[in-house]
Amino acid sequence: MQFKNVIAGAALVGAAFATTVNNSTLTTATPSVGSGCSFSKFTATASAQVAQIAACATAVGDVTIYGAAFGNIDLTGTEQFYGNLLINNATQVSAFNAPTLELVSGELTFNGSTILETINLAVLTTVGTLTISACSQLDTLDLTTGITSADNITIADTALTTLEGINVVELKIFNVNNNKDITTINSGLQSVTDSLAISYNAQGVNVTMDELTSAYDIYLQDVGSLSFSNLTTINSSLILDNCQFESLEIKNLTSIGNALAITDNSVLTDISFPALTTIKGAFTIENDDDLSVVDGFPVLKSVSGSVVIDGSLDNVTFPDLTKVYGSFNLTSTGELSCSEFEKENKDLTVAGTSNCVGKTDSTISSGTLKSSSSGSSSETGSSSSGSSTTKKSDASSAAVAYLTPFLAAFMAVGAAIY
Repeated sequence: MQFKNVIAGAALVGAAFATTVNNSTLTTATPSVGSGCSFSKFTATASAQVAQIAACATAVGDVTIYGAAFGNIDLTGTEQFYGNLLINNATQVSAFNAPTLELVSGELTFNGSTILETINLAVLTTVGTLTISACSQLDTLDLTTGITSADNITIADTALTTLEGINVVELKIFNVNNNKDITTINSGLQSVTDSLAISYNAQGVNVTMDELTSAYDIYLQDVGSLSFSNLTTINSSLILDNCQFESLEIKNLTSIGNALAITDNSVLTDISFPALTTIKGAFTIENDDDLSVVDGFPVLKSVSGSVVIDGSLDNVTFPDLTKVYGSFNLTSTGELSCSEFEKENKDLTVAGTSNCVGKTDSTISSGTLKSSSSGSSSETGSSSSGSSTTKKSDASSAAVAYLTPFLAAFMAVGAAIY
């Protein structure tokens, strides 16, 4: 589906270019060091030059290590590095060893080291930006102590099977993508102020983030199991696309600041958001082939955007939902009865057109909730019910409604680029 690719692209682009204000606990004050440990735009292409850096417990400057002259890179002895440390296209390096390194104040980057298998950062706790990309043989990342302070972390195109040790209190961006062998992501991350994106990894990766309490945008694709046991707030959007889990529960989430999209999850049979009260954008459940019942939103009260629910559905119930400030479109090829849906959801009022299309009956109503900035409402509409045959104008409206949530999700997830 074209729109799925657009949304995924927006998530990754938004993650790459977001510029949220730095609220991390990084140590930013650069200390004074002797001339032998001050490196101004220093390029190391031989082991002897790397040894100069390793001789400094505290090093200051910007260092790039690259080239084909290294078998291993050893920075044993360096504890704090104030500046940027870049390992780029070190094409013969199989191991990077920095067992004493505790802090990198700027960027720590591993890029294009195509035979790199091991990175040892056993005591690293503080880093500005950690980027590991295009290291296709990397299967060991040692973060034994765990990173607790960082701004941005991206792990892409590696051979890692597990990712642990990302235990940051507050992170701007956490992006894990295109890691073909990864099966487990277990993180003590507590807050994401911009984008959390896990996509295009091994099919069915298991994600556990039970310390996470709040996030801005979350985009998850190809996830096999998900645990967000303490997540209470999403300030923008939550998109769950093409995942492999049968059951989805986010039990403590109370509000979503923009869109919620649960789409193309082929084996999903159960959805549970028992504490969710508000969705302040579009709400989409679509193309989840095995989902027959939607009843996992017992306290959802309002949706500020449009609602699209489409599938082989037998029952859809929102016991507390009273206000939808966009359109409401429900389409089922299952045993759902539109007349029964209206009875069970009789308190629901909708600002735009409300369409329900089932196998045996359909209903159309409009204008039942007049939207305003104050959120007031007035009953003004009319409704009708009848057979599942609809007019061409109704089909056109449904097509527009179909596209709306995808465009809304695209804009929400990609908004970080601005």
